[in-house]
Amino acid sequence: MVSPLQTDGFRAKFKTFRAFRYNDFRLFWLSGATQSIAQGMQFLTIGILVLDITNSSFQLGLVIFAYGIPNVVFSVLGGIIADRTDRIRLLISTRIAISILILGLAMLKVVGLLELWHVFAISSLLGAVQAINNPSRMALIGDLVERKDLMNGVALFSMVDQSGQIMGPALSGLVIELFDVATALFVNAGLYASGILFLILIESLPAISEIPKTAMLIDLKKGLHCVRSSPVLYTVTGLAFAFTFFAMSYRQVLPAFTQEVLSVGAGGTGLLWMGAGLGSLVGNLTLASLDDYKRKSLILVGSLIAVCIFLALFAWSTWYWPSWIIFFFVGMASTGFFWPMANTLVQLNAPPELRGRIISILQVAPAIHFLSALPLASAGNAFSWPIAVTGAAVITLFIALLLGVWNPTLRRSDPK
Repeated sequence: MVSPLQTDGFRAKFKTFRAFRYNDFRLFWLSGATQSIAQGMQFLTIGILVLDITNSSFQLGLVIFAYGIPNVVFSVLGGIIADRTDRIRLLISTRIAISILILGLAMLKVVGLLELWHVFAISSLLGAVQAINNPSRMALIGDLVERKDLMNGVALFSMVDQSGQIMGPALSGLVIELFDVATALFVNAGLYASGILFLILIESLPAISEIPKTAMLIDLKKGLHCVRSSPVLYTVTGLAFAFTFFAMSYRQVLPAFTQEVLSVGAGGTGLLWMGAGLGSLVGNLTLASLDDYKRKSLILVGSLIAVCIFLALFAWSTWYWPSWIIFFFVGMASTGFFWPMANTLVQLNAPPELRGRIISILQVAPAIHFLSALPLASAGNAFSWPIAVTGAAVITLFIALLLGVWNPTLRRSDPK
């Protein structure tokens, strides 16, 4: 049961942070902080590890592809499980599994037995486990706050994700520069494990709805039918897929981009991620302060167009600090505004009994950007990184104009 601390003074003074009135949401937010920092560390650390072993951006793209295939497949399965089981227990179980996998990678590195196939295998397992974890994380927000505070809760939880993007890569780069990759992996595993305590303390969840134990394929079809039959869900999901597959394809191969275009290593790449994370944080705080803003589609489409513009500028900048500033705005527009607003619109339009499945369909979108890293890396090798990244931005812009501007569905969905 959702139980906010009802104080008028809190509402008046801290409107931006009003979802923190809910004790269980605060605990969930703290758990999310440890996971987001760990995830920010994970991808940069593994990226540097692969480059150290192979010195090949194509091999890095293949490792990310190996992570992405099970991540896509299990994302939908994760949503079905999230609707059938205790979401807190599911999150605890997956966090334990992720910690063990990364700890295994660190141990192999320390004893000198690590080979590239180990990285491929563990990355694939991580892709599957984290895909099951993600839909439950997002679906749980709707269980922890009231509907009127949902946009605020999603924005604040997105804020902690972006705070992790600030601290995770920076921490990874610092540890690698001061020590080595193995030490960074040990720290990474410890961060994943540390947030489990906050999940254990969460108590006041609503009872799990009785859902007929039908076949998983039938459950999936119900979720897909709901998305297809709702013009808003269908359009938002389409924009989300374009955003992640094209505009965000650079994320997992950024170490290769920065090495070639900006001539920087782990430390410089970590600072770039810090810039994007700061931009995202500013965007999340701005979004959280808007209360229950009515023109949600305007924010969604406008921010996606802004992502395309800033990403194209970033692709052609060869100076580090101008690139850092541009990347700040990439982060603000993408994960600061667009992604939390997409999550908000999906949760507002999804029936509670189907929320996990519908969110899992949305979560396929960030999963596929792990697959798009490989064609982007291939295009970067065949042509150049600026051409490859600009091409991805142009395709995203076309889809944003097609679904978000020329198609009136989202505009009509906003309250007058």
